[in-house]
Amino acid sequence: MPLVVAFTLGALALLQSRDFPLLWVYGVLLIASLLMRRWRSLLLAFTAGAVITAFEAGRVIDSRWPSSRFGEVITVEGVVASLPQAQRGEAGFDGEARDGVPSTTWRFRFDPVDKALPSKKIRVAWYRSSESLRGGECWRLRLVMRTPHGGINPGGFDYEGWLFRQGIGATATVRGGERCEDTGSHRLLRLRQAFSDRLKAWLPDHPALPMVAALTLGDTSGLDEDDWQAFRLTGTTHLVAISGFNVAIVAGVVFWLLRAFWRLVPALCLRVPAPRAALAASVLAAFLYALLAGFEPPVQRAALMLGLLALAGAWGGLGQPSRALALAWGLIVATDPLTLLAPGLWLSFAAVGAIFYVSAGRLGPVSGWKAAISVQLMLSLMLAPLTLYWFQGASLTGPLVNLAAVPIAAVLTPALIGALLLTALVPVIGLPLLTGVADALAFGQQALLWIADATPQAWAAASPEPAALLLALIGAVALFAPAGLPLRVFGVIALSALFLPPPRVVEEGFRATVLDVGQGLAVVVHTARHTLLYDAGPAYPGGFDAGRSVVVPYLLRSGARKLDRLIVSHGDLDHVGGVTAVKAALRVDQRSGSGSDQPCMAGERWTWDGVGFELLAGPEAGLSDNDGSCVLRVSYGGQALLLAGDIEAQGEARLLATAPDKLGAKVLVTPHHGSRTSSSAAFIDAIQPELTIHSAGWHHRFRHPAREVVARYAERGVKQIATGDSGAVAVDFDMNGRRTNMERRRAKRLWSTPADHVWHNHIPDRYETTR
Repeated sequence: MPLVVAFTLGALALLQSRDFPLLWVYGVLLIASLLMRRWRSLLLAFTAGAVITAFEAGRVIDSRWPSSRFGEVITVEGVVASLPQAQRGEAGFDGEARDGVPSTTWRFRFDPVDKALPSKKIRVAWYRSSESLRGGECWRLRLVMRTPHGGINPGGFDYEGWLFRQGIGATATVRGGERCEDTGSHRLLRLRQAFSDRLKAWLPDHPALPMVAALTLGDTSGLDEDDWQAFRLTGTTHLVAISGFNVAIVAGVVFWLLRAFWRLVPALCLRVPAPRAALAASVLAAFLYALLAGFEPPVQRAALMLGLLALAGAWGGLGQPSRALALAWGLIVATDPLTLLAPGLWLSFAAVGAIFYVSAGRLGPVSGWKAAISVQLMLSLMLAPLTLYWFQGASLTGPLVNLAAVPIAAVLTPALIGALLLTALVPVIGLPLLTGVADALAFGQQALLWIADATPQAWAAASPEPAALLLALIGAVALFAPAGLPLRVFGVIALSALFLPPPRVVEEGFRATVLDVGQGLAVVVHTARHTLLYDAGPAYPGGFDAGRSVVVPYLLRSGARKLDRLIVSHGDLDHVGGVTAVKAALRVDQRSGSGSDQPCMAGERWTWDGVGFELLAGPEAGLSDNDGSCVLRVSYGGQALLLAGDIEAQGEARLLATAPDKLGAKVLVTPHHGSRTSSSAAFIDAIQPELTIHSAGWHHRFRHPAREVVARYAERGVKQIATGDSGAVAVDFDMNGRRTNMERRRAKRLWSTPADHVWHNHIPDRYETTR
């Protein structure tokens, strides 16, 4: 076990590095391992972990599409290498093709046949398609290629890290395509696609069809946002996304059934003991189920872990299950070190380890339903710190809901697998049984939706400090320590660290953070005891929601539990879209601006913790929605920040006429994302900013900020930062001056896409190539 820990630490050290270590670092480690005999094996294991991880990380990074070729259009032949996910009318598209034929948005992984391409795996989106895609098909596609890139925000989802973990070297959108001759590859995927087609034929338009596909094929594309929200609020996501629980249930049922059958035939028992035969069959069933689910990393881990535990059990080694778990962990990390970045790895092993830990008589002899309840409650408590770390919250109703949901799922999952097998073999008998199981799943799903609707505040949003989470994790372990160890009181005290108030973002002055929400705007202003949100970023039906993915995680990570004020500058979707998610997660004491009954009124002032706030403009008759944006000035210690929404030339002229002496600000968030219709020379001269921040999407089709706007600020010596390029931008204002931090620079990791500083978002002239 120490060698596994050392190997893991070496891999983690490499993954947390900002850059690849130089060769001499590995040389020093090797020399140290030779000189230090006592620590030689541990140092060698640490070095091996770092080297293997560096090799794998380098391979993925080398496969990235170059930034210099962003926007290049290529024609490439390849295979649809995943079950394609279909969605109609998604992400702001009307769902209608130009000829009026209903269209679909497809998302899938595409593996090019041409090995000369740098990117071996491409994540593709095909908007407004009238085609029907199937996994394993050969297609010749015209792709607009893009370098892997995502928003970088404190506490937010790391999309670049996710692509890196999946080995994706490029993203792309489809300009057009045609089928080509199949190569016969991806046979497992073809079988899964055929099975998916059979499911749709067996259960046409059944409300439980998405759940059936999720529990058998691992295909969750049919579940919508309401479904996932219900699973999150009730703490039952782990029952739907195929993982260790599902695999263990299927294996357990096979073990129980085969052992009972084996014992009925004495001749078989004489050849092979019933428990050993049942154990082998259960492992085989687990691997077959994993293959049906696509053998993705979560089910790979579960199947491998189960196989090693079964092997240990067959040889009488379950007296020390930690060895089997350590061996499984070591094999998984050694073969795929990038999986250390996946929350599922840590949660699944922690859950299994916790089950063994709390089931070893920690609280005295308990059996039957009492044991099941005890284990469920203990698991919820022991996994709470990890859940808070990875997901910035936990379900309050989850422990109670799971007391019923877990045993029901333990019955329905194997029943579903059995019904599907029977339907495939004897449709006359199996189909009614399958329909009955699907009806039960539909009823259970509706029950979860009802519980979620009845308890909308069941999600306890929180993001404690890492030190508090570590202390709470130690406390959870101590709380269930053997009865002979007097650690219960310490465990309770350590767990209470989760409820400690977070440290203040600032002690004096204020911090303004312009979040990286893509093509949109969201700015958080923290004073010593107050928090204001100015706009909440974009949100699209069925697509990206900046409120849920960026704003809320940042607010929780910064320690905010409520918003003292929310100002929505105007009604454009890229400013107001995330408001719903924000209001669902945090209490809002006061709201003004678009969508509220309190419009922005010029001249309104207030002071928080010595920081002055003043609204300079709001909506007015005769002005467009953009020009009627709420304009907010925040000041402290002779410095100021100006937030101007999407005002354009007319709105700027109004400010120059009504409040010329109040426009001065050291920092300006560019009006209308740097559009050419804003940032007039007179407006810039009146403000005299030293820093301007362009909140604009990276290489977005609007090409904000406009070249002439960038030039206008540059002529006046104004420093410029673009969020799409530099990530979230935090500016601290206090009596000592002003400090600026860019998140892409601060949180740089091996997989981070380098900033290219193309503030005008110029997309290179596209040229055609054929592969």
